[in-house]
Amino acid sequence: MRHLGISGGGTKIAGLFGVAETIIYDRGYVPDIISGISAGAILALPLALGKREAIKQQVLNISLDDFFEVSPLHTNGKIKTFNAVWKLIRGKHYLGNQKNLEKTLAKTVSRAEFEAYKLDKTKAICIVGSVDFYTGARLYVNLKTVSYENFLKFVNASASIPVFTQGVAMNGPVNDFEDETISFPKLLLFDGGVRDHSPTNKIISSEKPGFQVTETTSIFSRPDDIREIISPKNFAPKNLLSILERYVEITNAEISKNDEVQEKNTIKRKGLVDHGTFYLPRIMQGIYDVDKGRLRELYDAAKNLVSDESWRGTGAII
Repeated sequence: MRHLGISGGGTKIAGLFGVAETIIYDRGYVPDIISGISAGAILALPLALGKREAIKQQVLNISLDDFFEVSPLHTNGKIKTFNAVWKLIRGKHYLGNQKNLEKTLAKTVSRAEFEAYKLDKTKAICIVGSVDFYTGARLYVNLKTVSYENFLKFVNASASIPVFTQGVAMNGPVNDFEDETISFPKLLLFDGGVRDHSPTNKIISSEKPGFQVTETTSIFSRPDDIREIISPKNFAPKNLLSILERYVEITNAEISKNDEVQEKNTIKRKGLVDHGTFYLPRIMQGIYDVDKGRLRELYDAAKNLVSDESWRGTGAII
C-alpha cells in the first residue's frame, strides 16, 4: 500500500497542499492511505476525493472566518485583548471558538459525498490524528469508519490548538484505526501536534491487516534545517500572542525532529520504499497568518520542491 503523510502547520496548509498536489498529479503517486494532523487532516479527505481545484482555491484564499466562529485574533493578527480578558474572568480555557471549521469542511465535502466515499474501495483510506486531554492518548481514526458528523468533529479536533481554541468534546469510548480503545467516558480532543507533528510513523508502524504500507512519502511544514525555526532572528516577546505562537513553534519543531528520526528508523527496519520527505520554506509569519501574498508565495515554492532530484522513484529504499 502507498502512504502519504501530511504534518500539521496552521495556514502553511497552502504549502502542504502544493507539495501533495505535485506528488499526486505530476509524479503519479496515488496513495492508498492519506494520513494527516491538523492542516494535514483538513487536506486528507478532499485529496482522496480528487477535489484539486476546490482545495487550491480554498487554501489560497483562506481567512480566519474559515476557522473561527469567534476568532481570538483581529484580522491584523493581533490578539483580541478584551476577548481574552473576558474569557479569563469567566474561567474559560480557550480564546476562540473554531466551530466554523466544521462548516468550511461541510462546504467542501457534502454528506452524500462522504457516504459514497465510505463505500468506495478505490478511494484512499484517510486517517486523522488528535490527542485526548483527559487521558493524554493519541487518537488516530479511519474516516471510513465514522459518521459524517464525527468526520467533521475529528478533523476539527485535529486542528484545534490548545488555548487558542476550545477543543472538541465527545463521549467515549472511541476506537482508533487499529481498534485500540480510549475507554474513558468522555473526551476533550485537541491538536494531534501536541504529540505528533507528523502522522507517518504511527501509520507505517502498524501491523494491522489492511494497513500494511510498502511505500511512503511525507510532507513537513517546517524547514529541513531546524535552526531556521529556533533562531531568535524574528522573535520579539511583544505580547501574549507572540509567546503562545513561539511556544507552539518551538514545541512543534522539537516534536517534528523526533518524528522524523522515528519515521526513518521504521522505514529502514521494515524495508519500505521511501519516496522522500519534503520540507516547506519559512514564509508564513505566525500560526494564523492569512496574508494572501504569502499564501501564494508558499504554494508556488512548495510546487517546486518535488523535483527530479528530490523525488525518489520505485525501489528507493533508504
